[in-house]
Amino acid sequence: MKTFLALSLVFAMCSGLSMTPQRSVVSRRQVFSVASSIAVVFTTTSPAIGRPEGVNRPELLPKTKGETVIQVGVNFLTSGQIKRLEKLISELEVKSGWKVRVLCQSYPETPGLAIKDYWGVDDNTIVLVADKGLKGQSNILNFNVGDGFQETLPTIFWTRLQGRFGTTRFYRDKGEDVSILSAVESIVYCAPDGCVDPPTEAMLRPKLGFE
Repeated sequence: MKTFLALSLVFAMCSGLSMTPQRSVVSRRQVFSVASSIAVVFTTTSPAIGRPEGVNRPELLPKTKGETVIQVGVNFLTSGQIKRLEKLISELEVKSGWKVRVLCQSYPETPGLAIKDYWGVDDNTIVLVADKGLKGQSNILNFNVGDGFQETLPTIFWTRLQGRFGTTRFYRDKGEDVSILSAVESIVYCAPDGCVDPPTEAMLRPKLGFE
């Protein structure tokens, strides 16, 4: 199985690696992380970083399959917002074949590697992990992006998306829910042709029918 692009604290699944600050960018087959002592491991080993044993806690996942938005130990989203996201995600998958999945968590309470099998993550999957880090001060938007998006949604898109909607300042002012919703709406906005620059909040609302 191919590796996936991991962006800052992607999954916050494991402990044991001291990694670079969140604005560092490496190749699509490597990892960059927002916090030291949190490993970012989802598929195969990065060529630059050895892989520790990952957290694997399937008991934290829903008993039924098919949930596309999961919250573990946090309440970033209301039930209404979850339904809204599920609708967006479902329509996007039908339209473009892009699979978006959302995991809200607070490390170390994480299902870890179990999420990969639960969702059947592949090259056409984007996983958004909403996690503010060990001290609650990290960029909340963390992505694991399949290789199938290399041309349509390049690395710079995800870096800019984090900078636009995921910063501590943004979610403290507007809420974690707005950060998450805006990130998913941005992905929907860019389908199926792709983007380099994420849309602004003003651009999102009319297109997605939430004006």
